[in-house]
Amino acid sequence: MAMVLTPILKNTVSRNLKNISGGTRVKFDLPDDHESIITYLKEPGDKSYSEKLNSVIKIISSPNTDNTLLLKWIKEFKDNILFLSRENNRIISALLNLNWYLKDDSFIVLYEEFIQNLVTAHASYVGEVLFMIVKIFYTVSDVNNEDITESEMKMYQNSHKLLKLVIKLVPLSIHALCPLLSKKFPYVKTSTHILHCYIVNLLNICTYLPSKRPEILKCIFEHLINVDVNCSRENIELYEFQREQQNIAMIEQGTMEEADVQKDTSMAFPLARTLDLAMNSMFTFIHKTCYPEGEELDWDATKKLYKELLAIFEKIILPTHGSCHLQYVMFYICSFKQDLCDGFLDYLWKKVQNPSIGPVHRQICAFYIGSLLARAKYINISTVTACFDLMCNWIHRYIDVHTTQDLVVHGTFHSICQTVFYVFAFRSKELLELKNGHKYLQSLNFDRIVTSRLNPLRFCDSTIVQNFANVSRNYQIAYVYPVIERNNRNLLYSCFEPSVSYTAGAMIQTFFPFDPYSLKRSKHWIEHLYRVYNHTHKDEDAMDYEDVEVPSNDDLFSYGTSPGFKKSNFLKHDKG
Repeated sequence: MAMVLTPILKNTVSRNLKNISGGTRVKFDLPDDHESIITYLKEPGDKSYSEKLNSVIKIISSPNTDNTLLLKWIKEFKDNILFLSRENNRIISALLNLNWYLKDDSFIVLYEEFIQNLVTAHASYVGEVLFMIVKIFYTVSDVNNEDITESEMKMYQNSHKLLKLVIKLVPLSIHALCPLLSKKFPYVKTSTHILHCYIVNLLNICTYLPSKRPEILKCIFEHLINVDVNCSRENIELYEFQREQQNIAMIEQGTMEEADVQKDTSMAFPLARTLDLAMNSMFTFIHKTCYPEGEELDWDATKKLYKELLAIFEKIILPTHGSCHLQYVMFYICSFKQDLCDGFLDYLWKKVQNPSIGPVHRQICAFYIGSLLARAKYINISTVTACFDLMCNWIHRYIDVHTTQDLVVHGTFHSICQTVFYVFAFRSKELLELKNGHKYLQSLNFDRIVTSRLNPLRFCDSTIVQNFANVSRNYQIAYVYPVIERNNRNLLYSCFEPSVSYTAGAMIQTFFPFDPYSLKRSKHWIEHLYRVYNHTHKDEDAMDYEDVEVPSNDDLFSYGTSPGFKKSNFLKHDKG
């Protein structure tokens, strides 16, 4: 039934028209008291249909239009939805641009009903409706905010409610949603608050569209990886140092209180601030998904999410040079249950020993194994020994087969050796506290490894070599200082030889995927799971070689920064 417009409508419309275009009055032939806005548009008159339509659209689009008038018109359009064909798509565009989510509850309810009728009667408008909703996900009240405000949260809740209604009415619309979410993802250097709000909203969508969760998570990580690679620890430390100096100066001048400095948990580096909030939201999402009822783990939900994150890790994180923080989602979810940790280690080890995978990626996986075994408090010592058995057996078999080839091309072998040395130095106390721990370590035959013709100590990171030497000598597991001395002497001689370019299959420069976590706000998710290297094994014998080797340095062994990768040919394959 057509809506009847009261005489008040004439005054309201006239008042709104005066406020359009800086007070310029737009002539508008108003319907009489017994006609609807649709009847007015359709009936012949002095003005053309286009002119009358322009006037109606200007009123709808004006921020000064009274909500009562908008409500009446929206209700009439809702009840006469077939009128809004493509001929009148400009009316739809104006209605979709309304800030309906900021209105009162009665307005929001009516608007939702209008949208439901619209997508049901005119499926061609679904794309525009989805675009309108997605646009709300990066709408904020103040770009300088760090936390989502109560008003923003209400706005987002209304938009998610509408999105659910649209998908329920038009199930096929779900296939258009994910490409749109990716297309409208804010630029990585945009406002921290805008990017944070958008990610939070995308994670919210994952909770009620589980079938699209892998695609949405992939979209988030594809964009966050660009933030992460620009958040090197060097940049973060530089910005933090500069802000610390500024704060000291301001405290000395009396313009800032020391207590205010201590309360500040934001990152000084803008991109790091963005990544910190994003990681905090991601960890929160992972925890709520796996622990929906609080303290009890939902094993089925956890396994499903683990597989989705592992697929993202393989496609996005693992092959990316310079990622410093995103890999911690795997570190975190593996802490929930030993089976997850074992599964992740097994996944990495299969890649390490697969000769069909390029040598660079095999070495990266070896570094991940070492970093996880060394740093994760939740990994028990029996898992470490199981990994040692696998790696050391592989190393000895490799030595049996490869003894006379060019030493440089055995990068995977050297990386696995370094992983063993690294983990041994980190977990030596626990290993030796095992029943027959000393005998077990001797059975690994480190002496044969370090004295083999493949000479792993020559290619491994010098800090790892030094700490391995100190610990192994201290507990009489292996004596490697003569090998270190010989390698350093040969290195001195090689300085006079012409330099050569990188050889395919050679060991890449060492990096540590699970370096100390640098982001302040999200750090609390990781701190209690993280092992810090805190014991020293100074060896007097090391003093005999101080002139030819790097002194032991436990601070260096904490690996606060990663050297990164050397540029190399990712298409070549190792021979081992």
